Amino acid sequence: MPQNLRLTAQVAEALLAAVPEGALLVGADNQVVAVNRRLVELARLQDVDTSSGAPVEALAAAVAEQLPSGSTPLRQLNRRQFPRTAEVRFLDGRVVRTSRRPIDVAGERVGVLWLAEDITEQRRRETDLRRHIRTLGELARERSEFTARASHELRTPLATILSFCDLLAPPSGEPLSAAQATYLDTIRRNAQRMQEMVEGLLHAATATATGGRQETAYARVDMARLLCRLTGELQPRAESAGLFLVHDHEPGPPAYADRGHLENALAALLDNAVKFTPAGGTVTVSAHPYDEPDGAGWEISVADTGIGIPKEFQEEVFTEFVRAPNARRGAYPGTGLGLSAVRDAVRLHDGHVAVHGGEGEGTVVVVRLPTGRAAAAASAAGGGGASVSGSDSDPGSGSGSAGRG
Repeated sequence: MPQNLRLTAQVAEALLAAVPEGALLVGADNQVVAVNRRLVELARLQDVDTSSGAPVEALAAAVAEQLPSGSTPLRQLNRRQFPRTAEVRFLDGRVVRTSRRPIDVAGERVGVLWLAEDITEQRRRETDLRRHIRTLGELARERSEFTARASHELRTPLATILSFCDLLAPPSGEPLSAAQATYLDTIRRNAQRMQEMVEGLLHAATATATGGRQETAYARVDMARLLCRLTGELQPRAESAGLFLVHDHEPGPPAYADRGHLENALAALLDNAVKFTPAGGTVTVSAHPYDEPDGAGWEISVADTGIGIPKEFQEEVFTEFVRAPNARRGAYPGTGLGLSAVRDAVRLHDGHVAVHGGEGEGTVVVVRLPTGRAAAAASAAGGGGASVSGSDSDPGSGSGSAGRG
């Protein structure tokens, strides 16, 4: 071999000392050129001759003795087959990743570089992570199954209670005194509230069971008319709660959307705004079309002067069953499913939802939904992804409300 192609031990040792992994350089004559200290410690070669010129077979035999029977022999370290990487498990439980790389100069093989890295801790963490994921999956499935069973069991008695409320109320039943009418109204209102909670639980359980996939039926939706109807239905409740309900719905092009999912999401936003706003407060609902260089759509804003959402919870409240601490402290009824329905609807329509405000400052939720058929179709096929964010920027720029549950 020409002298200029020979791997010298002095240069090789200096190079391998700078390598972060354990490293072994073997010459074309199947002799050790250099070994760094990391490999000696990793492979426990303190009692093996690893000096320059030592035969590599003795080194390979020392390593092979530390491996379980049946492991790939390492004695022929300088063969011309070069697998990129391999993982070797030692008898003491350590896992080492090895890689073998040829060193060619001017078309001539002058040696082989072996690298070794202890990945025992990495593999342990990965194993623990997989175990935790399986455990969480089991818990989620059990929770979903329990929720679905409990919800189905509750639907029948709730329907019975509401049916008898209708039978007792005039004109079906006898005239009621003022006190009796109040009692009956309380029964009906709370049964309806529980019925809504049950429907929300069933929705969450179904979404979990189907991996988040939902049946969709896209059609043209008059957004302004839909919001007018929803706010009109909300007006009596707002009045009874002592709230001012302000709405401003501009006319605009129809949206191509799933009416059922969209209506449920908007109703959840309006319900949250009224639920978490004290008497004397204001709920403002507005909607207007937008036409920007990156697309056209509708921007819907629901703002309230209620208890607000702590900034650190403004993204988390879009997760099922999560409620902000101030909502829990205030004993406000709810399951933490309202905003998850909003998130799901926005995801279906490839839109964006953002929350603004802070605890004690009221809340604004702004939903932006593209109106294009192509965008909606892509979302229906699973290509869209909802964007959810929380911010304390100027609510006037578009944002979001109700995040309490």
